[in-house]
Amino acid sequence: MSPENRDNTTKSSSRMGYNITKRVAWIAGIFAGILSILMIANYIQIKSVDPLNSKAISQLMTRLQENPEDTALKEQIRALDLLARKAYFTHQWQIRTGSYLLFAFILVLLLALKYMSSLQSRLPDLSKSAEPDDTWKSKLLSRRYILYGGLGLFVLAFILGILFQTELKNVGIVKAEGSRAATDFPGVDEIRNNWPGFRGPEGIGIAFHTDVSTEWDGSSGKNIIWKIPIPTSGFNSPIVWGNRIFLSGADRNTQVVYCVDTESGEILWQTELNNIPGSPDQRPQVTEDTGYAAPTMTTDGQRVFALFATGDIACLDFEGKRIWTKNLGMPDNHYGHASSLITYRDLLLVPFDQNTGGRLLALRTRSGDLAYDQPRDVEISWASPILVNTGSRTELILNSNPFVMSHDPQTGQELWRVRCMQGEIAPSPAYSDGMVYVVNDYARLVGIQLGEIPEVAWEYIDDLSEVASPLATKDIVIMAASYGTVTCFDSKTGERFWIQEFDDGFYSSPILVGDNVYLMDMSGVMYVFKADKDFRLISRNELGENAMTIPAFMHGRIFIRGEKHLFCIGD
Repeated sequence: MSPENRDNTTKSSSRMGYNITKRVAWIAGIFAGILSILMIANYIQIKSVDPLNSKAISQLMTRLQENPEDTALKEQIRALDLLARKAYFTHQWQIRTGSYLLFAFILVLLLALKYMSSLQSRLPDLSKSAEPDDTWKSKLLSRRYILYGGLGLFVLAFILGILFQTELKNVGIVKAEGSRAATDFPGVDEIRNNWPGFRGPEGIGIAFHTDVSTEWDGSSGKNIIWKIPIPTSGFNSPIVWGNRIFLSGADRNTQVVYCVDTESGEILWQTELNNIPGSPDQRPQVTEDTGYAAPTMTTDGQRVFALFATGDIACLDFEGKRIWTKNLGMPDNHYGHASSLITYRDLLLVPFDQNTGGRLLALRTRSGDLAYDQPRDVEISWASPILVNTGSRTELILNSNPFVMSHDPQTGQELWRVRCMQGEIAPSPAYSDGMVYVVNDYARLVGIQLGEIPEVAWEYIDDLSEVASPLATKDIVIMAASYGTVTCFDSKTGERFWIQEFDDGFYSSPILVGDNVYLMDMSGVMYVFKADKDFRLISRNELGENAMTIPAFMHGRIFIRGEKHLFCIGD
């Protein structure tokens, strides 16, 4: 074969290879483009629906709490949960498969373009006249726009695929356990249908079960459904989930969690939490009015969590079995650690402000692994957190010295701070209608207006609370002092509506139940009065023993922990 024919054959083969590669590149590019658009559209569609809470399941769970023996309702919940889990795994498969295919198409496209580029340099077409420079520049610019736009689309789709697959893994959907079918943490409706922590749902002292008694008497037994002794003392308040009450007790020898049946008052189980790795050999020194079990427990509906003055923290299932335990380090606290726990999604949030500095810890509810440890430049405090939706986001708000501070509960990042407190802080914040309220004895009662820059709207400096947390509605703020005065204010202006003196002081905080306020003094007398601008006492009810804890309100029942007994009150 002559050199000329050989050269023509080589050119023909190269041109054929170029055309084939060009078709492959076009096909790969078209499929990658279509797949990218579908993945982006799928991401937008899924993100527009909250995968963490199902209104249908939440409503059914609320009905199941009221009718726990309804078999048909349980099956309906299981069916919905099955559909949710199928959708979850389908989305996982779609995102995973789509990401792999997109990667493969882009790889084929890039290899084809590379091969075409190597061939094109050897294939000049001398039969065509040269085009003007402007035409070449225009073509080159158009190709660049197409190339960059396509690559941007591919990269966006690929990144969204990876991010969404990670989100799905982190969110997950837990299999139904018995009659429970939900995500690994409860939704807002389910939380409000129970009493999961200190001062109830969100920690703000508002009960969502309002059909409770306003009259009882511990001595005569009037409206006392049952009363049982709690063997180990503790100043933590009872929490309730479904038909189970949880509370803890501790002394110099032991640490215990109790589970009590709401209907019978029977102690279903008690679990000792001693010999925890890292726990101090000697118990810390604590005062009599704080003790070793002051922090109120919390629950996410599947697990219960308890914290003690030793720094020991534990997670148990609803049958009393340990899931995990650890020691956070013995708190440097001259009264004894008292800040209560609260959960947010799959996190257990632990305020740990001590003499050596402040910290906000977040532990994974399933494993106890540390999610974050956020330093706080505050002094020691005994206040507990509140967890509220302030309109645009959920915030964890803490009262401390000298700042009232808000954190992102998911990351621990500080959102805002207001310098307005001093002294040894014990009362927790209150929240209502875009305002936060904090108080401390020898400091002030402050109303903080939230906004782009939160600021003090008003303050009051007399008859201040030392321990009891304030209660807020959109119209009024109630504050109770340890020396027996209760004061009511206009929530927006701080104008004092009324002040009332009582025989005993208050450590327990006021709770809003419908239109009434329930407030118990240290002798165990519960005062029920209207949440109004004028003081109107409805009833005065004696428990029969001293009490400093906060009552729990659930399904027509009031559960009160006295000095020695746990009481169930109802009509």
